[in-house]
Amino acid sequence: MHFQYLFYICCCIAVCSAADPDLDSFPACALSCGETVNCSPSDTTCACSNRLFDGILGDCIVANCTIKEQFVTKRLRADECGFPEHRGRPAVEAATLVPLILASLVFVCRVVSKIIHLGGGWGWDDSTITVAYGIALAIFIINASMINYGFGKDMWDIVPFENITTVYKLFYAFVLCYKIQISLAKISVCLFLLRIFSSRLFRYVTYVVIALNVAIAVTWFTCDLLRCIPVYIAWAGWTGEESGQCIDFITVTLTNALVNIFVDVAMVAAPVYEITKLQLSKRKKVGVGLMFAMGLLLTIVAIIRVVVFWNNRWSNNQTAQLQPIVHWSVIEVQIAVLCACLPATRALINHFLPDLVGSSGRKSYATRNAPSNTYPEPKHGHIAKTMSYSIKYSSRAQRDDSSSVELVRIDR
Repeated sequence: MHFQYLFYICCCIAVCSAADPDLDSFPACALSCGETVNCSPSDTTCACSNRLFDGILGDCIVANCTIKEQFVTKRLRADECGFPEHRGRPAVEAATLVPLILASLVFVCRVVSKIIHLGGGWGWDDSTITVAYGIALAIFIINASMINYGFGKDMWDIVPFENITTVYKLFYAFVLCYKIQISLAKISVCLFLLRIFSSRLFRYVTYVVIALNVAIAVTWFTCDLLRCIPVYIAWAGWTGEESGQCIDFITVTLTNALVNIFVDVAMVAAPVYEITKLQLSKRKKVGVGLMFAMGLLLTIVAIIRVVVFWNNRWSNNQTAQLQPIVHWSVIEVQIAVLCACLPATRALINHFLPDLVGSSGRKSYATRNAPSNTYPEPKHGHIAKTMSYSIKYSSRAQRDDSSSVELVRIDR
């Protein structure tokens, strides 16, 4: 019985050893191809010629070697020829860390403003942005973890091979988190807009945008979740040793990005249009409008993300070619939280530092009398009544600089 177990273990070790080629020597299939074209992969004189390697020798290696053997050949050839290693971006850098810090600061400001009951108290918009912020933080961590496992490098430079599989597993989780987070952040903004604008048409449009964001999240989350059948092909299919089918990731991602850009533009245009109809001074309209127009920053990042993705569409080097879009996706989710929390941050600053945003407890008070109605002199023995109106203008910081007009009737 013990001998059977020992034999089984030895067989497993032999199978595993056969599956993964030696990482420190050229595979036999590559050497055989070198003999065929009279150019050994270890012969730097001819092997370092990209024209030759990408031609007959490269075609032979692709046809006769497994993907893992091809990666070993490419890595050893690069070492022999002294080709520079593509390392990609660092796990933590200013381009992704600064947006995270800013998003965290404004999120904390939003929570504080709700604790002290500014802006109408805690609502569904606050709950959704809290979840969105948590997912954005997870996305930042997942990206750093992928880079630590080799994400951003050329696939053939990632060793051991198990790290490539781990990168794909993390990328699978990253994509799912992104689809949910970006829609939640936009839904939070829509729920906030419903709390401050009462126009019937605007509310109908906002409800449609919310439904559209829900549909986008559910549709593309499902597409990415079941992108490959069986599902594990999404992270194990790179070896070529597993059979299955996957939908075109490039088409799915580009379609999702373009739809999101359209929604972004609609979400910026709607509140800015409503602000133009409010009875505010031009200065206040510009200030509040610019705050909502900050959403255009999210649109700009989304457009950059699409352009970067299109210019780096992957071929056979996915770990290096996918990093640019992942990098901009990390920035985008932080900007989404930042834009969603700006109004609450402004309310908090206005409460504690009113002079900073140009407001005070009562900024203006003006009264003017309208001309009195004039009637003919009454005849002797009759009663006369004179009516005049006083118009009082006021604006209070407590109402977030909203203007009010009060008519006072004076009888005498």
